[in-house]
Amino acid sequence: MRRSRSKPTLLIAGLLTGLMLAIAAVPLLAQPVGVPAYDISKEVTLSGTVASVLQKAAPGMTWGSHLLIETATGRVDASLGRWGLEGKNAPSIMPGQQVEVTGMMKTLKGKEIFVTRSVKVNGKVYTMRDAHGMAISPQSRKRAAEKGESL
Repeated sequence: MRRSRSKPTLLIAGLLTGLMLAIAAVPLLAQPVGVPAYDISKEVTLSGTVASVLQKAAPGMTWGSHLLIETATGRVDASLGRWGLEGKNAPSIMPGQQVEVTGMMKTLKGKEIFVTRSVKVNGKVYTMRDAHGMAISPQSRKRAAEKGESL
């Protein structure tokens, strides 16, 4: 005698199979969206004069705003991230100003860049990224300023 499976049983089996595949795929896709492998223990602080301020990346650069800084050891491309110079509580930086940037050097898209976590200009420190290298949005900076907190 041949048994046939009912439609609800096939539906449940299909849903469970789909759920199992989704569960298995999540760890594979759960990569951080920020800068790959940002290591706070490798941070350094560089000082220099701002040679150029780029609100948007030039062709061939990583996405976001950049400062080109003249340091004692040469010119450094300091990436400020997607929202580095945007929003009410963003730094106002002009060529010729002295800045201190804290972050780490990385090779991205075949080029050396300084992944900036914070910028100090005119005696004030602005946080561009969190300790994991994730860019901080203008809304987060605004909320922190309203609460009197620093990021």
